[in-house]
Amino acid sequence: MSHKNKIISKKVVLCMLGSSILLGLFSHQSYAGAWVADKGKGYNKLSYNTYNADEFEGDNTDFGEFDSSSTTLYAEYGLGNNFGLFGSLSYQDLEQTDSSDVATTGNGFSDLELGVKYQWQAEPFVLTTSLLVKLPYLYDENKPLPTGNGQEDVEFKVLVGKSLYPYGYLGVEAGYRYRADAPSDEYRYLVEYGYSFNKNVYVRTKLDGILSAKNADDAPLSQTGSLLLVPEFDLGKLEMTVGYNFDSNRGGSQWGLEFTYTDEIYGDNALQGETFSLGITRVF
Repeated sequence: MSHKNKIISKKVVLCMLGSSILLGLFSHQSYAGAWVADKGKGYNKLSYNTYNADEFEGDNTDFGEFDSSSTTLYAEYGLGNNFGLFGSLSYQDLEQTDSSDVATTGNGFSDLELGVKYQWQAEPFVLTTSLLVKLPYLYDENKPLPTGNGQEDVEFKVLVGKSLYPYGYLGVEAGYRYRADAPSDEYRYLVEYGYSFNKNVYVRTKLDGILSAKNADDAPLSQTGSLLLVPEFDLGKLEMTVGYNFDSNRGGSQWGLEFTYTDEIYGDNALQGETFSLGITRVF
């Protein structure tokens, strides 16, 4: 495969614009998957996450442990006419230890991700498409343990949602992520089910997967030094969430709390670990 061309012009301008959009979303029940918020409505989640992995599914015999903590902002905002914006940004603290217990650390912002959704129909099921870009302009990928691989990505996804009222909802997603340089492109897939016990308490579970397109320019064990950022891998994660919505005043925002446990249950050439997450949500 020929080496992919990386577009890096106007990095600072794009990054500042993207950050401003995301913060604008933040200044305003999660819109699950395919559902797009009405004009002026939206959803925010600010979460603190801890991750630990002591196993690497692959050929690395020098790996000891990988730990991270991160604070993540996710936001959605309805533009009207079935369009919506969404985006996410994290600040991470990382530590990777080899088999001799020698540690490498890193911290900083990770990739900024921004996307747009369009909902094509609401019945008999919700059908939506999304386009997302990953902007790697907030960190130095040449650090010993970087918070990203320094690559621009573009992802197209099809999302389907179906209400099973009164038995919850079901969502299915499938997509393709183009990675702008040496790493392999990726097939993305997700299956989601959610159920509300009442207006306050709900649960949600997701199977979230990545399959390598096997078209990396080369596939060394790690291109950056971080085992989170290998150029070609498969990974499947099982996520389980319990949430509580507080009562809101009429016409006001509804705040909530979510606890999420995520287990990386299968993969190839990838870390296998667990994530615990506590988040504050806002629906408006």
